Amino acid sequence: MKCAADYRGFPADVTITFETTSDWLNAMPSPAHLALLALLAAGVPTVAQQLEPEQASLLETAREAAIRYSASLPDFLCTEVVRRTQDPQGNGRGRSMDTLTVKLSYFDHKEDYKLMQIDGKPTLLEFLYVGGTLSTGEFGTRLYSVFDPRSQGDFRWKGWTTLRKRRVARFSYRIARENSIFQIQYGPISSGPNAIVVPYHGEVFVDDETHMVLRLTQQAEIPENFPINANESTIDYEFAAVGGKQYLLPSHAYVRTKSGKYVAENNVEFRQYRKFQSEATITFDAPPDK
Repeated sequence: MKCAADYRGFPADVTITFETTSDWLNAMPSPAHLALLALLAAGVPTVAQQLEPEQASLLETAREAAIRYSASLPDFLCTEVVRRTQDPQGNGRGRSMDTLTVKLSYFDHKEDYKLMQIDGKPTLLEFLYVGGTLSTGEFGTRLYSVFDPRSQGDFRWKGWTTLRKRRVARFSYRIARENSIFQIQYGPISSGPNAIVVPYHGEVFVDDETHMVLRLTQQAEIPENFPINANESTIDYEFAAVGGKQYLLPSHAYVRTKSGKYVAENNVEFRQYRKFQSEATITFDAPPDK
């Protein structure tokens, strides 16, 4: 996930350096200055003692399926629609900020974002310089990272539940700080006191029939004295056919970030999936409530 600082009011070719958080705040034209850089890596599930053998086996199968899925995911294009709201006072009276239309390319297991429209109007702005909170990593990257062998995730059984009329197993997980490379960044500078590595936790919802992850949540564990108070996200995945094959693809994502009283929320839809050099498209039903 990445989030870009709000550079509105500054020429595009200006390099801005802020020595302190107050300098950053004073220079920004609105509370939409939130900047968040989250570089994710989670881990292979260390089977906790709380898991019964059947549960541990299901989790291991899900891990193998996620790794295999990410490795075999073909190159895609899709349209990402980001509806952003902001609540400056944190009193539940959020208002619409804008709607971004983004061309998202997934090529050679890497994501690239090209901003096409803001509120339906063409723009030449770069995606990460449009301002406000911007998430990345939902397409292919994060699902793999949760099961990456390097973070030694601690997984626990949460029971069975139903998600979109499917029976799913629910697991919680946590990545300790010493195994995390999840970096939270406040402001435009990626080093110094306003960029920290944090532990994080969340849940995975594993389909009983396919053993694929249908929902992934994540919540950063941020120190109290850091300018960003909270960051949490949810990604929903759905199966879709492209070229006669089934792929598990993001259909919807939700991101919530809090800094002081200010709250930013992004609701993201992924539309018109198509394979490179193909006109095949995918249409999802209306995304479920988060």
